[in-house]
Amino acid sequence: MGVPQQPKEERRSFLFSFGIDKLGLVALRAPYVSAVIIALLTVLAVLGVSKLKVDDSLSELFRTNTEEFRRYEEIDHRFPSSEYDVLVVVEGQNLLTREGLHAFSNAAMELQLVDGVSGLVSMLSARGKPDESGYAPPIVPDELPEGQAFDAVVQQIRSNDIVKGKFLSDDGQLALIVLALDRKVVAELTPKAVIGNIKDAAEKELASANLSAKLTGAPVMQLEIRNAVERDRLVYNGLGFLAGFVMAYLFFRRLSLTLIAVLGPTIAILWTLGVLGGLDFRLNLFINVITPLILVSGFSDSMHLVFAIRREIMAGTGRLEAARMAVRDVAPACLLTAMNAALALASFSLAQSALIRTFGVAALLAVAISYIAVAVVVPTLAALLIAKETGPPIAHPEDTGGGIGWLYRVTTAIVGHVIRYPLLYTLAGLIAVISSGWAYSQLVPMYRLADQVPDKEQALDATGRLDQKLTGANPVHVMISWGNKTGKGTVDASLYDPQTLSAISDAHAVVEQKAGLGNTWSLDSLRRWLREAGDDRIETVQKYVGLLPGHLVRRFISVNEKAVLVTARLPDIDASQVLPVVEKLDRELDRVREAHPGYDIIVTGLPAIAARNSARLIDELNWGLVGDMFVIFIFLGIVLRSVLPGVTSILPSLFPIFATGSLLWLAGEGLQFASIIAITVAFSLAIDSTIHFLNRFRLEEDKLGGGRGSEIDALKNTVHHIGPAVVLTTMVLALGLGVTMLSDLPSLRRFGQLTAVCLASSLFAQLVILPATIALYRRYFPRKPERADTRDAAGAAPIRSP
Repeated sequence: MGVPQQPKEERRSFLFSFGIDKLGLVALRAPYVSAVIIALLTVLAVLGVSKLKVDDSLSELFRTNTEEFRRYEEIDHRFPSSEYDVLVVVEGQNLLTREGLHAFSNAAMELQLVDGVSGLVSMLSARGKPDESGYAPPIVPDELPEGQAFDAVVQQIRSNDIVKGKFLSDDGQLALIVLALDRKVVAELTPKAVIGNIKDAAEKELASANLSAKLTGAPVMQLEIRNAVERDRLVYNGLGFLAGFVMAYLFFRRLSLTLIAVLGPTIAILWTLGVLGGLDFRLNLFINVITPLILVSGFSDSMHLVFAIRREIMAGTGRLEAARMAVRDVAPACLLTAMNAALALASFSLAQSALIRTFGVAALLAVAISYIAVAVVVPTLAALLIAKETGPPIAHPEDTGGGIGWLYRVTTAIVGHVIRYPLLYTLAGLIAVISSGWAYSQLVPMYRLADQVPDKEQALDATGRLDQKLTGANPVHVMISWGNKTGKGTVDASLYDPQTLSAISDAHAVVEQKAGLGNTWSLDSLRRWLREAGDDRIETVQKYVGLLPGHLVRRFISVNEKAVLVTARLPDIDASQVLPVVEKLDRELDRVREAHPGYDIIVTGLPAIAARNSARLIDELNWGLVGDMFVIFIFLGIVLRSVLPGVTSILPSLFPIFATGSLLWLAGEGLQFASIIAITVAFSLAIDSTIHFLNRFRLEEDKLGGGRGSEIDALKNTVHHIGPAVVLTTMVLALGLGVTMLSDLPSLRRFGQLTAVCLASSLFAQLVILPATIALYRRYFPRKPERADTRDAAGAAPIRSP
């Protein structure tokens, strides 16, 4: 009998691990019990997922604890219709023919009867001059005349100041119907049903005249966002996992290993979404990115664990011991990647935006849950699913055939070549980082509402037609309030006080003439119409306000008659172009404020809020991420008790981020919210692979004992262990995340494109820049050799610096 082999001692954990890296060892003590617990938690997670709801708010991104946003919300309370209109865009060459106008009139009547519609305004709402009794007949009568009389009606419509450029395009081929919705009825019937009924009613009546109808406005956009988020979550996540599963199986050629590699991150995602659903987090553009974020970190960790288990099993080790060895060697790096991801995401949880802050908290939860899930699930499944090897032990898996053997040979050849010329490749990496970093620094913040809305649906198409033929669909408001007990606007006056009407008139003129905004509406619009009719006395104005439908009055006069709106519309353009318009409007209103000191006059509305805050928020996220990067580099050096990780991780971690930014710069685009998230995922992947590489290199140096030149063998052994895992992880993630390029949401498509660039550049950084920088560092700062008797039975030496 031979001498019994001494059990290997556990690897020394890094600082601040607190034993969390040994969760997998706890699970392996009773794998069947662990499996039962995993199954129970998964069932509970499914219940949590069923509670997930979609947040379709267009303004939540800019929700901050500021006076500005509170004023914006005040508009929603005082003027319920102001931000909740459905805009029906009717278009066709026959619009102003007798047949077309008849169909349009029928459509307007049918739309008023749709459940959930409280009223509408269109070109048919225009009235002629009032007669002696005060009655103002409609320009378009119920019974349409024929011949010259009909031509006169059309001419009146096209020349009417209230209609032209506001409800009817100059070429007479596009008309706008504005529907006010009853929020309570919409909530009862669901937006999908109400908006669907609106669409059906309009199309049914307009089809006879070959007129088309497309819907837009906040409710329509919100519905399309909700549908796209739900569809993406189900379809693209499913496609991503299917593609990843197929790719992993083609290389592993073993169902058990493939299942273990895929089920780890799958269960991590399920647990995370279950917790988020249980805590009432709402799905939105940002929370939807939690899934690919977990997929990146979870799948990477899972693949490294599976490769380590596979290597030990092929060498003849039993499956339980192979799982234990993988946990000892790989789990510390998995925990360290989770801790670094948490640091990278910490800046999000401190953002001013409520939406981004919520994403930051959810992402931190996701990182913690993902690590726990992968660290427990992968070893447990390995102990239960992997069959015993029947063939002879294989000491060098790179000698095997198939896809894995090919990856071993390719990665070994690449790294072997790089470490022969470390100075050359380090300089090349430095030049690449500096040049791409310069391009990244040139990026400017960009934001458009269209980035949040599906661009293959009707809302953006209809908005585009309004931008082209009218003055746009996005409302900008000037709110004038008075009678407030504190703060501004304390003058005690009535709505029909001459001073109040003068303030409204002055503000209306500024919006229309000085700011250059179109489709301007306010109480002064009614006064102007009455003035043309020859009677704009205050009593007459008050009388006609009483005759108007309630939904129309509430668009520009609050219920208590202590606040009014002056509303204009502008096209959906980038926030950087909207900001000068908003700032100019605000400056021009200073003269109105000076002339009417007792009135509080503010500029608000979603375009104004976005213009003022989007650039600041994007800059805040960008510089927060950049700052987190350097904190992470320092953190790596501290927890691994060595200068080498902190120094050598800089170039390979920065390159994927800067390369991704360079693509945006070359495409003439700027930093968007989706870009920042993609870059964060890029950094997460880059630092994840870097940590696994450095952890394996540390273990190999421990085995070799250091000494000048030992880094070459340590690097070769490192790539033998994790080279295929890095490549296969990148390929699977490229397929898994690449399906987002099929999304209807422009932001998610951009996310998929940027992720593809980041994955390719990250792979280049791990196989070229990182080995070169390590080899160059060790050339000038070699590790001191350790005596054989100071190393443990596993060949591990105490960690020394540098």
